[in-house]
Amino acid sequence: MNKRGKAWHFVVVAVLIVLFALSAVFGVSYTYGDVKTTYIKGVSDIRFGIDIRGGVDVTFMPADGQDATDDQMNAAKTVIEDRLVGLGITDYEDYVDYNKDRIIVRFPWKSDETDFNPQTAIDEIGTTAEMVFRKGSTADGEQILTGNEVQSATPGYDSEQGYVVQLKFTDEGRTLFADATTELAPESGVISIWLDDKNISTATVQTAITDGNAVIEGNFTQEEVTTLANQINSGALPFALSAESYSTISPTLGARSLEVMVMAGIIAFLAVACIMILCYRLPGTIAILSLLGQVVATLAVVSGYFTVFQGSTLTLPGIAGIILGIGMGVDANVITAERIREELSKNKTLDGAISSGFRMGLTPIIDGNVTIVIVAAILMGAFGPTDGFWAKVFNPIFFMFGPSTAGSIYSFGFTLLTSVLLNFVFGVWATRVMIRGASRIKPLRNTWLYGGAGKGKPTTYKLPHINFVGNRKKYYTFSCALIAIVLVFSAVFGVSMDVEFKGGAMITLGYEGEVDLNGLKTVVADSVGQSNLTLQTGTDISGSQTLTVTLPGSETISTEELDSLIQTLNEQYPDNAFVQNEVSNVNPTIGKEFLFKSLVAVAAACVLILVYVAIRFRRIGGWSAGAMAIVALLHDMFVVFGVFALLRIPLNGNFIAAMLTILGYSINDTVVIYDRIRENTALYGKKMALPELVNLSINQSFSRSLMTSITTCVALAVVCVVATIFKLDSIFTFALPLLFGMISGVYSTICIATQLWVGRKMHTKKSK
Repeated sequence: MNKRGKAWHFVVVAVLIVLFALSAVFGVSYTYGDVKTTYIKGVSDIRFGIDIRGGVDVTFMPADGQDATDDQMNAAKTVIEDRLVGLGITDYEDYVDYNKDRIIVRFPWKSDETDFNPQTAIDEIGTTAEMVFRKGSTADGEQILTGNEVQSATPGYDSEQGYVVQLKFTDEGRTLFADATTELAPESGVISIWLDDKNISTATVQTAITDGNAVIEGNFTQEEVTTLANQINSGALPFALSAESYSTISPTLGARSLEVMVMAGIIAFLAVACIMILCYRLPGTIAILSLLGQVVATLAVVSGYFTVFQGSTLTLPGIAGIILGIGMGVDANVITAERIREELSKNKTLDGAISSGFRMGLTPIIDGNVTIVIVAAILMGAFGPTDGFWAKVFNPIFFMFGPSTAGSIYSFGFTLLTSVLLNFVFGVWATRVMIRGASRIKPLRNTWLYGGAGKGKPTTYKLPHINFVGNRKKYYTFSCALIAIVLVFSAVFGVSMDVEFKGGAMITLGYEGEVDLNGLKTVVADSVGQSNLTLQTGTDISGSQTLTVTLPGSETISTEELDSLIQTLNEQYPDNAFVQNEVSNVNPTIGKEFLFKSLVAVAAACVLILVYVAIRFRRIGGWSAGAMAIVALLHDMFVVFGVFALLRIPLNGNFIAAMLTILGYSINDTVVIYDRIRENTALYGKKMALPELVNLSINQSFSRSLMTSITTCVALAVVCVVATIFKLDSIFTFALPLLFGMISGVYSTICIATQLWVGRKMHTKKSK
């Protein structure tokens, strides 16, 4: 294609982006009667995580410490899957950790669920369901047959008996049942049916039953016979399961959270659009059009718009990743626009400035995006499904931990990675095609539109002249003082750990009216058998009143105890109408493993980034440049840690996601300046002293670093404000530390990483 471009290129690409956006948002489907045929999936087809639509996340282990074989674990996984499908839940996730005998299951509430009781939900899929027919009415009666001899079980209704389960036996079962009923009929004997050693039905045999059919009756409800039939059909688990860790959330809170995050995304997009258009005029306008394509394409990948991708589950942190991508996605456009403006200041023609700007801006764009790809890939490899691509790639690092998945972190990594990869398509290719095409349209050839002074006027490019190298000791002093403050504060007041890391239980209940906290504390303590617990009132995202109960230390609560607690509270305080909103219950061992795995993920990201920087910048001392960049990254991560510590935010999965994101973002800034140093080294060589060359490089990149930081921070600030207004704490505690980390990333790049590198180079030269 002609590098100068043609006018129709701009029009065609712009129209294609708009059409693609419309189809990806609304989809293409046809409805005839009650049947809907979907040809192209839209945002309404996105599969949302349990933090949005509500659901249960549970980790099962064999009860009584049984050492299960791999075959038994696979059999248990199959039974659980069959039961979920039987309940009408097809959108589930389940993983097996064979080393530690764990089955991790994540599933949404049933569409017709009204109770939202985790005890019921977990029992439906986690009970052994071992059915036995016995002679007589006692548990030690002679066994007739088991569930293995049942071919099918279906729920039914009888006008006299009510809801029943209709059984059809296998050939062997028919024979066994016929023999037993033939023997018992003359004496009106009794046959009892036992499920997991619990009597569910007892019937008197009047006549011999030889047709291979039977009915289970027992004053059941419709839901009970459906669940029982499902459990019988799926077979018995090879062993009893114990719910070691579980968390739940009601769908009402999740739906409201989705509305708030979508609103935050729209506001962030509009804010970034205004900044880009005001600062970069035509390239800024084109950048926003490309950014629209990038955001919509990310949603399209998640929804399954592209049939080659299966789509992904979108969580609240995943939406935060998309919003973060809005701020970071314009970085490629900022670099390009700044380069074009700089080339125009050298009195180049518009076509020459565009060509040079594209050529010299490509390398830093690639280097910056690759570092974020590394971080996003590690997030997905460490906290995603074990059969995923990135999990297999990083298996040599994380194999010892098993599938300790975290759907929210994985979703964030997925949307972040998708945004970065799509940035090459929209932020680089589409932007360049449209700018070249626009530059061939006569009314759009005015250099003012591209950052110049206008036709017939000399373009001036105001380059700052800040002596960064000369002030480096001041920067070191400031950073050391900041670190000292955080260390002292942490030593004096300690660092709070969330139940996600240390284990324990946190229960959030909704209620009405006024409550007596002292009286409530006594009732709760007696119910759960723990005295040193804490109670805190507040409001949730819907404005309803909440009561948060935190158990001391790493104590956990079983689903039976939780069920009993809510029942007791409503008996003692019927006017308050307590309902369960959220529960987080984590086994201490699992929590510590998750923490250790998170720290290994951070260390692995640092090592990979060090290797990449060392290879890419070997001409300017790659290993020393990489090492100083890692020091700056540690500085930024410490800032994020400091925000968590100073604001008393418990360390959790959000903390790790923020730390890893800062790694990618901060190194992005650093490699852009390193790239400018490498470019200037080739231009000036020994003609310019090293401190002067580095100052020049930083000042040349200063405007770009500032603008990228502004757009990213504006996007995050919008999330923080919206999360604060609507009390979306899970997102606020992620976005606010990340916001400070972004600010620190720019500071550490300019004032720490490059200054340490200069100091190292000057010291080495002096020693020689």
